[in-house]
Parts: sequence; structure tokens; C-alpha cells
Amino acid sequence: MKECKRYLFSLFCFFVLLTVGGSCSIGESDYDGGTGATTWELCDHLWEANYSLEDGTFVNHQIIFYPGGMGDESLLYNYYGEVWEETYSFYWRWANNLQNSIALSYPGGGTIYMDHVYIKLDVFSCLLDGTFVTFRGQ
Repeated sequence: MKECKRYLFSLFCFFVLLTVGGSCSIGESDYDGGTGATTWELCDHLWEANYSLEDGTFVNHQIIFYPGGMGDESLLYNYYGEVWEETYSFYWRWANNLQNSIALSYPGGGTIYMDHVYIKLDVFSCLLDGTFVTFRGQ
């Protein structure tokens, strides 16, 4: 009976490590769930936002962050009936230890920052290139 309990405990620990070890991690320590913008809250969700630029262009913005520091985004623009789409792949990383700023680096050059990042459940908000944006998780 003692051996059975020890075996079950070892099996339980193995499954916990397997679950935790398979989560999204970019090499920085995550905070406990619910304490802010953590990596595991960010990864593997499709985030979608609709917003307007200063010139009146309407934007449907979809972005996904993958484990390992890669990501993809799609921007569908509508400028008074003229519609076009742009898609990009990028590398991402937390830009500070507080995990409230994300740097997006594009292979063709250039880096933009998502500052004042807040993630909770299915809401992801940030200051993106001077525009406050709220994404919803899909």
C-alpha cells in the first residue's frame, strides 16, 4: 500500500511537471496567475481589436503570440471605403521585468512597443504606437 501511494504521488508530480513545463515560456520567470501581464496569459490566444486612427482609418487588428517568441498579426484597414489588409510575422519579448511592455521586432526591420500592457482573462489592453487599444481574446 505504501508503494502504491508513493507511485501515485510520483505519477501526480510527473503530470504536474508535464503540464507546467509545456506552458508558454520565453525564458523569463512568470508571475503567479492573476498578478498582471504574464506570459502564459498572453500566449496561444487570438487577440482581436477594432479601433480608429487619427486620420479616420478604421482598423481590425488580430494578433497572436506563440511560445518561443514568435507571433503573427493581421491588420484590415478601411479608409472611407478603400479596404486593404497587411499581415506580418514578428519576434516578441517582454521589454522589462515588470512584464508591462512588449517589444515586437519585425524581420524586415523596426521594433514597436506595446506599453502599459494589462491582461486579464480575455482582455488585453495596451498603448500601441500612441493609441490605447483593447483586444478581446478568442
